[in-house]
Amino acid sequence: MKNTSWNIISSDKPTLIAMIISVILLILILTLLTYINVFERKNNTLKIQLNEMRLLKDELLNVKNIVETQEKKIDITKVNSVVSAIEQTLQDIGIKATAIKPLEKKKMEGFHQEDAELTVENIDLNKIVNLLYKIENSPLPIKIKNVALRTTFENPNMFILNITASLISKT
Repeated sequence: MKNTSWNIISSDKPTLIAMIISVILLILILTLLTYINVFERKNNTLKIQLNEMRLLKDELLNVKNIVETQEKKIDITKVNSVVSAIEQTLQDIGIKATAIKPLEKKKMEGFHQEDAELTVENIDLNKIVNLLYKIENSPLPIKIKNVALRTTFENPNMFILNITASLISKT
């Protein structure tokens, strides 16, 4: 029976050609379906990565806006040195400094750090707290490195304040 069916198929050329074409088409369709499945998976992973990138972009823009507002605050209150920044802060509160000594300037990546030492004599605790609050909440990027507090001999309620501070500015 095998020989007779094969003889019929092989003797009828249009049937043979149709069968070969259908087998080839079946193989092509299966191959295309597997490729489509692979591409759909890749597309889904790329969509997930795109959504993650969009979230990161939104976060980056948010941080950029915060940095730009801080930079605008710094530009509004242009100060040439840490000494003038400390003098401006002291003047706002009404405190007179005994001495303000500029110390060293350091260069970092894209920034300058300028140090100064402030000495204030005969200051009470309330003014010290006000000064530290004003420095901390200043729009200028002033960093307090060291604070030393000693009492005076004449009046134990008055103090001698030594602060080492630095101003960070763009290059």
